[in-house]
Amino acid sequence: MVKEWLKTILYAFIIVLVLYFAAWPVTIEGDSMKPTFLDGDKVVTSRILTMTGKYKAGDVVVFHMIDEYGQRDVIKRVIGVEGDKIEIKQGIVYRNGVAILEEYIKESTEGEISLTVPQGGIFVLGDNRSHSYDSRNMGIISESELKGKVVLRWYPFNTIKKF
Repeated sequence: MVKEWLKTILYAFIIVLVLYFAAWPVTIEGDSMKPTFLDGDKVVTSRILTMTGKYKAGDVVVFHMIDEYGQRDVIKRVIGVEGDKIEIKQGIVYRNGVAILEEYIKESTEGEISLTVPQGGIFVLGDNRSHSYDSRNMGIISESELKGKVVLRWYPFNTIKKF
């Protein structure tokens, strides 16, 4: 009997461990990623993909942020990774001198920026540029703050989509 209990506990631990790294659920809070994600959408993130560096510009990530309002997890789109030169001028975002085709945004990008993403950093922007607190304000995000890469929106059910 005890052996069966231990076996069940071990299986449960393995399942939780796999879910923690491979498929962690997150609920979207706020409007900074509209229209891609809406407040209340539910997504699945992969911690393994960010821990192993398997993300790139264009991917959507969740990271841990600490500011004057406290600690929280935030969702944004990766615009540049280590070594990328990011420029924002006249409402257009450039990566390595090439304008980024951003079909997911509905407005131009405010601000003027010219920087190279340092080692161990990423540059992120919200899709709802006029309502997003992102790298234009908070600067470069450390890769160590990444919590996961969004791989699936599963709720609402009529908007299920793989990323």
